[in-house]
Amino acid sequence: MSQKTLARLEYLRKRNSNRDWVNHNLYRLRYQEDWYILAYERLKSKPGNMTPGSDGETLEGVSREAIHTIIQEMRTEQFRFKPVRQRFIPKPHGNMRKLGIPCVRDKIVQEVIRMILETIYDSPYAPYFHDASHGFRPNRSCHTALREYRRKGRATNWMIEGDIQACFDELDHTVLVNILRKKIHDERFLNLIRKLLNAGDFDRHGEKRASLVGSPQGGMASPILANIYLHELDEFVEQLRCELEKGDHKAPSRAYQRLADRKRQLAAKGHTKTREFRELVKRIRRLPPVEVNDPN
Repeated sequence: MSQKTLARLEYLRKRNSNRDWVNHNLYRLRYQEDWYILAYERLKSKPGNMTPGSDGETLEGVSREAIHTIIQEMRTEQFRFKPVRQRFIPKPHGNMRKLGIPCVRDKIVQEVIRMILETIYDSPYAPYFHDASHGFRPNRSCHTALREYRRKGRATNWMIEGDIQACFDELDHTVLVNILRKKIHDERFLNLIRKLLNAGDFDRHGEKRASLVGSPQGGMASPILANIYLHELDEFVEQLRCELEKGDHKAPSRAYQRLADRKRQLAAKGHTKTREFRELVKRIRRLPPVEVNDPN
């Protein structure tokens, strides 16, 4: 990447650490060749991205001339996304998951969109997304979610486990664009995302179908678009939490404290190898350190 492009990227990251910052002139970033080269380098290192798209081509056939053609189409606003190729893969419980595989040039353009959106919504200085959000984010996964629960979820009274059925397939395009408009005041950039969402797909018989809702699972930009959409749910749940919770923390558990004090006494006497100490440790591990049903 050139120094100018790197400086622009860093500028966006720092500005978007302010949650109230609104972005302008993002579409002009699409004229920079560096973004497409970086997108290509990121995509080619992942084996799954070498799968042929709806045009039968792979990333191996991408040239600098092809990137220049994309940039020229961006300048004239003539760029159009092609329908994705459908593919079904089995899910653990016997159902099938529908994937939409874009063509090569669309993969690169989507990756540029993803990088720009990640700069805006997931700034390393202060992300717009909630800290409790772990899906489809850099350096986050199910494991980081479990670590957070282990750290913060002690003596939890209850938990809710849910699943959004066909989440990617049911995103409302109008709602999504309106959500994006809160942080992005650039109608040309938003129109490009609208073109992506409306591209449609080819069914099993090769017939083109329009896409009135959803974003294809398998597209480079779909995960972050889903995160932006679901951020509104995170905001709603956080508001409920603030309204319903009271007090800063639960009271310490007396039973736990008694066992912990006895454990420290045995440790001070050097009796850590005794049967009493081992049984004490087992009992402590079965108890929460705070009162589970603390009314305050």
